[in-house]
Amino acid sequence: MPRCLSHAVYILVLSFAGLIAGQVKASPDKALEHVVSVLPVWPGHDQGGQGARPGQAPEGSGVVLREGVIATAWHVVEPARRIDVRLHDGRIIPARLMAHDASTDIALLKVEETLQPIATAPPPNLVQPVCAIGNAFGLGLSFTCGVVSAKGISNAGFNEIEDFVQTDATANPGSSGGALVDTDGRLVGMMSAIFASGSDTNIGMNFAISTELLLRVADALIDTGQVGFQDAGWQLARTDRTAAALVAAPVVRIVRSDGAAKLAGIEVGDFILEIGNRRVRTPRDAKTAVALIPKVQRKVQVRYRRGDDDHVATLSFETPDPPKVSNVDTEPSHDVDCPHPSDVCQLRQAVFPISSFDPVGSATRIAEDLLVTNRHVVGDQTKAIVHTPNGPLNAKLVPSAYEGDLVLLEVENLPDTGVIPNLDVQAETTSQYLVVGADIAQKEVRVYEPGDLIARPEENAKLGRLHVRAHMQPGVSGGALVTATGALAGIAVGGGDGRFEAIPLADVHKLLALRDDRDAIRLTESLGADFVACEEAMESAVAQTVQDAVLTAVADTCSNSTNHGQMLKAGRILAQSGAFEQAIRLHGEAAEQVPNSINSRMSLLVSLQLAGRFEDMTEHARRLMELAPDDPQALRFSIQSGVWGNEPELAEEGYQALLKADPRQAQAARRFIDNAPPAPQRR
Repeated sequence: MPRCLSHAVYILVLSFAGLIAGQVKASPDKALEHVVSVLPVWPGHDQGGQGARPGQAPEGSGVVLREGVIATAWHVVEPARRIDVRLHDGRIIPARLMAHDASTDIALLKVEETLQPIATAPPPNLVQPVCAIGNAFGLGLSFTCGVVSAKGISNAGFNEIEDFVQTDATANPGSSGGALVDTDGRLVGMMSAIFASGSDTNIGMNFAISTELLLRVADALIDTGQVGFQDAGWQLARTDRTAAALVAAPVVRIVRSDGAAKLAGIEVGDFILEIGNRRVRTPRDAKTAVALIPKVQRKVQVRYRRGDDDHVATLSFETPDPPKVSNVDTEPSHDVDCPHPSDVCQLRQAVFPISSFDPVGSATRIAEDLLVTNRHVVGDQTKAIVHTPNGPLNAKLVPSAYEGDLVLLEVENLPDTGVIPNLDVQAETTSQYLVVGADIAQKEVRVYEPGDLIARPEENAKLGRLHVRAHMQPGVSGGALVTATGALAGIAVGGGDGRFEAIPLADVHKLLALRDDRDAIRLTESLGADFVACEEAMESAVAQTVQDAVLTAVADTCSNSTNHGQMLKAGRILAQSGAFEQAIRLHGEAAEQVPNSINSRMSLLVSLQLAGRFEDMTEHARRLMELAPDDPQALRFSIQSGVWGNEPELAEEGYQALLKADPRQAQAARRFIDNAPPAPQRR
């Protein structure tokens, strides 16, 4: 059952083996008794095993894990209207879906047949002989054998969470769900991914989910039907090239104030070397290591490097007792899908996925028949599709003379059971926020990980924004930014690199009030048209050989759109094309519009740097250092502009701050300050 990713054809196959007494140890041939062919009925497709030509119908494989329980890949059965399985003796029996976890692509099936589970093997060794059992090309179960080529692969890019055993044992389409077994017939892993070149045939690079990860996920699915992973409370990044020459480990970029990492004493700039007994070299390694920690395990040791010294800390996942309060609305949610306060979780009913100029965005309900979303989601369209639990609804644009990145949508027949946030309650002053928005991959509205406040809107900024570390990703634009008590604070608008932005609730009130302005229709139409014109100009600039006329069109149309995100994107295109002054103009307008935007200041500083205008960088570098005093990238700007912009005191301030934020980078910064090369010429 092939699926394509870039130039690779792969099959995702996941399952688990329950670690229980009574598992059956088998020889390789006996292992066939514990593997089945999975025959899903997909819409518009014949069912495999029912007379369809081999290789033409959707088919997969599965492994018997507990008595009457079979694991297969979620992608095999996700579209299925019905599922049957074919046993090793040829009988075909019905199965029903029990549970699944999309992040690991595991699905569990239940059958009313007494089937014995396969035994699990200990962790394999390199070059250990193994065999893959699967329903290749729908031809029935068969063996292919090879060796273990590699272990602990976490960066193959197939699943959100990965811990692969690599093997050269051949696996082909239809093997999804099959077993990788040792010479005793014990389960080593679940065949998970096939790399192929230009066809559905195998080239000897195949992957299986390790039994360690499979058991971790399996226990949770069996116990609760859901999988929850521990949260270390950090954000990790790959090291830069200089640091990578000294240590192979991810570096801590963000530490949440209420997270396990903060309580353990881990700081920004530390390098994470080991989690438990697992060596980590990349952020994905660390993500896998944390995912492998059982939910019932409350503590794990972490070895990390700070400066030249290694340290050991203990991450504690103990859940503190909730504060005793009289208002039950602030109690933590007991919803396994939403491990946040109940007042936050219920706001999922106030946010809807929508499709318009942007095919996937979010919209937040603010009245019985009104939604608010971002202008960049709607563009110049006058209509949108609102996706509700009861089916899609048509929405129409409501004109307003508001000039920022918000628009109103009117839609009838929204769910009566939905939630409408109270716009008349001023969101309390708080240091932490969460975002409620559409998740494209999961096809649902969810609450994203919380984050701290970075900065409030500049007092005199006409279109100022809230700046937070609350996670956002594509699809959440137009969703709700809320406080920990569920109060609506603003409308999510995007960002990146751990720095995200939202339009404050006060601007929603302005948006509503300006519906009656006589310029409402004209301004709504012109801003929408300018937004689309900017998008088209940027596409032309990227697609064509760079010409002055094309670059001028980008600068002018994107300035007219006054859309903050567009000005940043357009400025980057201009800077990459060598139009530095025009890039500085757009990035300057973006920084003026949203003065506290760290991303805007950084974009402007890059454009000034490329233009060789180091003296002009200093005022913006100072402001950036105020906004992001712990961000190494921001501090490097202050050091560089201070040295080459003839303000040595600024460079020294940046160095002292970097010494606290990232001592290793500070060493290189000291050498740069003391022996600075000549300032580079304009590119």
